[in-house]
Amino acid sequence: YRLGDFYELFGDDAKKAAKELDIVLTSRGTGNNNKTPMCGVPYHAAENYLNRLLEKGYKVAICEQLEEAKASKGIVKRDVVRVVTPGTILNSAYLDKAKNNYILSLFHKQDNVGCAWSDISTGEFQVAQFSVKDQSGHLVDLINRLQPAEFIYKSGQLPLIKSILENCWEAQNIISTEVNQDTSIELIERQFGQEYLVGLNRENLKEGLAAGVNLLSYLQETQKNENLPFSKMDVFMPGNHMYLDAMTIRNLELFKTLREGKKEGSLFWALERTLTGMGTRLLRKWLQLPLQDMEAIKARQDSVEELKDTFFLRQDLREQLSKIYDLERIISRIEWLVAKPRDLIALSNSLAAIPLIKDIFKKAKCQHLRGLGESLDPISELKDMIQQAINDHPPDNLSNGGIIKDGYDPKVDQIREIIEDGETWIKNLESEERARTGIKSLKISFNKVFGYYIEITKPNLSLVPENYIRKQTLTQCERFITPELKEQEELFVGATDRLQELEYQLFCDIRKQAKEMSVLVRQNARLIAQIDCLASFAETAALYSYVKPELNNEGSINIKNGRHPILEQLLPEGSYIPNDLRIGEEDNRIHILTGPNMAGKSTYMRQMATLVLMAQCGSFIPAEKAEIGIADRVFVRAGSMDDLGKGQSTFMMEMNEVSYIINHATKDSFIVLDEIGRGTGTTDGLGIAWALVEYFHDQIGPRLIFATHYHQLTQLAEQFTGVANYSVAVAEKGREITFLHKVVPGGTNKSYGIQVAQLANLPQDVIERAYDVAAEMEVGEKKREPQSPVQLVLFDDKSMIIQELESLNLVQMTPLEALNTISSWQQRLLQSGESASSRPKRHGQR
Repeated sequence: YRLGDFYELFGDDAKKAAKELDIVLTSRGTGNNNKTPMCGVPYHAAENYLNRLLEKGYKVAICEQLEEAKASKGIVKRDVVRVVTPGTILNSAYLDKAKNNYILSLFHKQDNVGCAWSDISTGEFQVAQFSVKDQSGHLVDLINRLQPAEFIYKSGQLPLIKSILENCWEAQNIISTEVNQDTSIELIERQFGQEYLVGLNRENLKEGLAAGVNLLSYLQETQKNENLPFSKMDVFMPGNHMYLDAMTIRNLELFKTLREGKKEGSLFWALERTLTGMGTRLLRKWLQLPLQDMEAIKARQDSVEELKDTFFLRQDLREQLSKIYDLERIISRIEWLVAKPRDLIALSNSLAAIPLIKDIFKKAKCQHLRGLGESLDPISELKDMIQQAINDHPPDNLSNGGIIKDGYDPKVDQIREIIEDGETWIKNLESEERARTGIKSLKISFNKVFGYYIEITKPNLSLVPENYIRKQTLTQCERFITPELKEQEELFVGATDRLQELEYQLFCDIRKQAKEMSVLVRQNARLIAQIDCLASFAETAALYSYVKPELNNEGSINIKNGRHPILEQLLPEGSYIPNDLRIGEEDNRIHILTGPNMAGKSTYMRQMATLVLMAQCGSFIPAEKAEIGIADRVFVRAGSMDDLGKGQSTFMMEMNEVSYIINHATKDSFIVLDEIGRGTGTTDGLGIAWALVEYFHDQIGPRLIFATHYHQLTQLAEQFTGVANYSVAVAEKGREITFLHKVVPGGTNKSYGIQVAQLANLPQDVIERAYDVAAEMEVGEKKREPQSPVQLVLFDDKSMIIQELESLNLVQMTPLEALNTISSWQQRLLQSGESASSRPKRHGQR
């Protein structure tokens, strides 16, 4: 509740707020039984305290005074003007400029789930619909991408919604609200217009539109505004982009590192050289949703190429971009009528840079850049109006005046002249009274309680004239007024109040006119964001010698001396060792990658997946030369962790992730699988790994890099034309090894685990014993090592027979019993061999 210069909370709200905000809890009322707990914060610091409550998951209702206390004849009228929630924050000071702040609405009916989401700080509003049965993965990926700050759901649908959110890495512990609004489509029609919905396939978007209705209704209720400032509703279509799942986003460290969860060390950190808030957010979206359309990618590439190769054009452009503020969030605050004078100055300064950007692009050769420049609108009339009306450095508080420039409005100028005359009169009166009374320390001051008063120190009280009227006695002085002083005060203070009221009215009129041009401002914001992203790609490409990748639809990838875009920025210059990749032709679609731990297998695989993703964003890539076959999906499974909350072990998580890839991959996908099968026994792990490679080869046919320590998998290259062996080179000198970090053709049957342990400074006794045990096991392993697919079929029978032989007590057996046992083993082996040899060979098998 707004009470004068404070916002106050009462009752249980006060108890909670005092604890959460660490402020004093007091009480109001008389008697122990009638006291009401209360606490408060100054109105000028309220936003900071409000944000702290939102971070802790609270919703806060703001109750403002709707009339001046002096104008009220009784209790001052107050009402709730808005309810602030984590998903409805408008103050940019409490928002991350690099991320959207989404509120998500989910609606389930029969086999479909509808989604609607909005960032009210940027004006974005989108809807989508997914089949629970066939597209649940897309829905989970969408929620992980959005990372909503808040979600709402239809009454009675919480169980299904919870089951969906449980699978979302980035949507845990978000605040949720149950709603009971009517899902009539009329609200959508009123908001966006009937003509806007004509082109939609409404029959296949029923649940999506219902989610949109719930979201609009919730925003109307919380913001106390039936005329929401959304002019456009987009329908999200997953097929328009390469879709990245949460597992791949996490494993490629697109936005934060795996180990520490920091931005530094992520791909976003390596590529982000944007200069505007909307450009930074768009870059994030581009990385989340790479393109599949070759023409759209080439348009971005051509723009980046010219900006990279034309230094002065790029630098001139970036200089102008640096002058542009966050237009998306500024115009949203204007539309929600919460913008302050500084927002309008920022808007005006941003618009002033647009003509210069248009001039820069007139010199461009790239048609895409020229088109972006031609589409920009300087909105000169809006810029000029703000420049003429609003002070260049206005106060942040609307009620203190000082907003409107001199010469803009005659009434403002007239009242200011009266106030200036009044200030001069006060100064002259002070001088006159000092001379008349002989009191050199006499001064005239002002406060809100007494207005203007004359202050006399105690030693000079004997000199006070008879016409002074005593108003207040303090320890060191006394305060007086005179009839003449009070008369002037009424004129002076009345003029100040009239000026502040007039300036506020003029500001609101200007803000309203800016709101009427919001569509043009938003168009500029979208264009500037694209230009900023392209310039950022070009700046990074120029700094690190990236090249323009050639694109094809045939699926072949050929990268010459590719480098990891993150590591080459973290490591000393020139220390990162580049690598090649050739994959995608009919005889080279699956790579079995072997080599020791720490040699760089995981880094190599993630690097190649990252380069494919960057190329489809329209970025240049760190390589000497590159040809990229466009992928519909990129999957990266590397490393797992237990999910104790769901009762899933590391191995179960790994199998779930692999299952997801199998169910969503196509022949156009690019897949990276690292060390599949390690979380279980050797026999089971090898069997799973072998079977997976066969399945990908026979059933899906994607481009796949499969890193493994199961050296037996290298035999698959002898049986399938599409499988090739690669390994990470190592230089050996006795028992010492040097990692060369270079991927070369051919497999290896060495893991160098003991040498790695030696590098980690394990005790020498442990190292020597490890060599002894490994030598003993190698002898036995060679006897059991599968040499062909037939032997894999025998693997389980041979293992069982070996176990029986080891437990056999020959001393207690008769010769006949021994012969019968050997005969039994022989029959079992023969039967298994016949079963294996009778299996038909598959297509592609050598």
